[in-house]
Amino acid sequence: MIHSEYDVIVVGAGPGGSISAKICAENDLRTLLLEKRQEIGAPVR
Repeated sequence: MIHSEYDVIVVGAGPGGSISAKICAENDLRTLLLEKRQEIGAPVR
């Protein structure tokens, strides 16, 4: 059996990834949001 600390892993903290992670977390799923940049939302595009 594979054990994981997370139910959902979202890669990319853009608008879609951020909303997806938020909805998962609000529904009691253990959620990890990964972003390659140090600051989410910068630079603004």
